[in-house]
Amino acid sequence: ADLSVGDDLRLISDSSVLSFGADSDVTITHDPDDGLFIKSAATADDNPLLLTLQTGETDLAADDVIGKIAFQAPDEGTGTDAILVSAAIQAVAEGDHSSASNATSLQFMTGASEAATAKAYLKSDGSFGLGTAPSYPFHLKVTTADTDHLVIESTEAGANEAPGIALWRNSGSPADNDTIGRIRFYGEDSGGALTTYGQIVTKILDVTDGTEDSQMALTTLT
Repeated sequence: ADLSVGDDLRLISDSSVLSFGADSDVTITHDPDDGLFIKSAATADDNPLLLTLQTGETDLAADDVIGKIAFQAPDEGTGTDAILVSAAIQAVAEGDHSSASNATSLQFMTGASEAATAKAYLKSDGSFGLGTAPSYPFHLKVTTADTDHLVIESTEAGANEAPGIALWRNSGSPADNDTIGRIRFYGEDSGGALTTYGQIVTKILDVTDGTEDSQMALTTLT
């Protein structure tokens, strides 16, 4: 090592700079009373500053945390919950990493009256979950009742239609009798099995340009 420090190292000037590299191409600059600036001196196009968090683990298994950024106010005077980690973002292995897989999820963590726990999940396949690790491309899980769990708000003040919801079957080979959208109403039966109690289904009857025809069916379980 070119420099070893046994105890504390202090840069006692405001706006002091640490420079890295033979040509000082990366710098860390003190932002007085606020924090730090990390800057790359590279001016070429598509040459961003890169900050990589690396683990030294040699055998990553499912649920291992690869890296984490945590937010905390440890000097909060009221103590107890107030000084716990308030929020965090962590990368978690979805399974054993191998030469053929590095599947990893991002977990977004927040605290209420607790150390921050995962509330939102982005999985390696792009699926996203709020309140739960997703089992579907978009998965929202709530624990409250008698309230609206999904609200789409528009501030349109004119006569235009708003807000809007579109279900788009973007098929490269549309055909007659294609089912192009479905809304299902799920519940459990007395044995705990997931059951479709009702649904709204739209089907193309005729895809011919100029004579398009469709059918919408509302069905219930009887």
